[in-house]
Amino acid sequence: MDTDSRDTLWKEAHELRFYTGYAEHIEHSLSLRWSWLDSISKIAVAATSTGSALACLALWRDPHFAFLWPMLTTISALLAIISKHLEVADKIRSHTACAIEPNALAVDIGTLIVRMKVNPDFSVADYEKKLITLRERYKGEVRKFSRDILLTKRLAFRTAKDCAIGAPPIELASIPERNCHEIQ
Repeated sequence: MDTDSRDTLWKEAHELRFYTGYAEHIEHSLSLRWSWLDSISKIAVAATSTGSALACLALWRDPHFAFLWPMLTTISALLAIISKHLEVADKIRSHTACAIEPNALAVDIGTLIVRMKVNPDFSVADYEKKLITLRERYKGEVRKFSRDILLTKRLAFRTAKDCAIGAPPIELASIPERNCHEIQ
C-alpha cells in the first residue's frame, strides 16, 4: 500500500509542477501579447503624430498614396483609444506579476520531487501534507488570474505542449478549455 501511496504522491507532484509551469507560461505569454499590442499602438501614434505628419508630406502630394495618410491616422487613433480603454498597461503589469509566484512555486515543487527521489523511503504522511500545502498555494495564485481576451485555445494548447516536453506524461486533453489555470 505504501508503494501505491508513494507513486500517487509522485504523480500528483509532477502534475502540480506541470500545471504550475503552465500557469506561469500562460501569464508570461499574455504579458508578451499585451506588450506587443501596446508597442504597436505607440508606434502607430508616433508615426502619425504632428511631427511625423510633416515627414509624410510626400504621401499627401502623390495622388496614388493620398488615401493612405487618413487611413493610417484613423487606425492609429483607434489603436490608441482601444489601448487606453482596455487598460493595456495594467494588464501587462498584472500578467507579469501573476507569473512570478508560479515560478517560485514550481521551484518549491521541484525541490519536493528531488527530495522524494533522493529519499525513496519518505514519510507518505509528511510529504502528503507538503504537497497539499503546495496545492493550496497554487489554488491561491490561480484565483488571482483573470480571464483575458488574448487567451486563445491555440495559445493554451501550445503552452500545454511546451510545458509537457521533458515532463512525465500528462494528458493534454485534461487542460480545461474554459479556464486554463484550473486543476481538474
